Amino acid sequence: WLRVLTNIIVWEECYISFWIAIMSFILSAVVFFVPWGFLLQWTLRIIAWVAFGPWMKLVDMFYYSRQDTDEQKRERVNKRQKRLDEQKLEAQIARERASKLRDFKQYMFGEHICRVNVLKKDRYYDLPLPSSSATLYNPKSKSLGELAMQEAGYHRNRVNGQQLVGRMIPKIYETPITEAPTGKPTKKTDLLEKGSPAAFYDGNDSYIAAAIKVGSIIVGAGAITWFGVPLFVYLVRLVLPE
Repeated sequence: WLRVLTNIIVWEECYISFWIAIMSFILSAVVFFVPWGFLLQWTLRIIAWVAFGPWMKLVDMFYYSRQDTDEQKRERVNKRQKRLDEQKLEAQIARERASKLRDFKQYMFGEHICRVNVLKKDRYYDLPLPSSSATLYNPKSKSLGELAMQEAGYHRNRVNGQQLVGRMIPKIYETPITEAPTGKPTKKTDLLEKGSPAAFYDGNDSYIAAAIKVGSIIVGAGAITWFGVPLFVYLVRLVLPE
């Protein structure tokens, strides 16, 4: 954690450092303009007057004297204990599943397992050289067939990762054959050539959404036919009398 703190201070973790700096500026402005002495004094006075006055005897008479009976207290304690036991059981099951998943990964992929750090904990920084350069990557536009074949894995060998699925006997998660989601011809429609028929369709509607759209179209067409057409005929007869 000392390395993480150092990386935040020296802005290696730029996102975290940025938000800490912004929040520090905001809090400094709030602390500078708020009269903390006045607020603290009157807050303590109100607490002392409200919570430690003689009228607390009334609170004891009308509130605490009407507490639950022993049977109600025992029932409430049993409910709390039952809920606590359920939480303990869920936590135990989660620990057992995590332990089994770790053992299966060691059995399938080897004994050496390391955790990938979310925050930077590197001891040495990788600084680019002065002679380093970067070039913007602009992928070429493709036709619908070429892009669909590429996303389907044509002339490309897929190697499944180490993600396991399943409860009783975990198995390796098999990567889908195509990258395109259901209802779309391709996933990366921005790589299609201009004028491609699939470039104009960028939706991924579910069955319910598609049914709602089709139903709304049918209802709208029926309403126009039932109300709009007679009204249009009536207006035409008024403008062009026989």
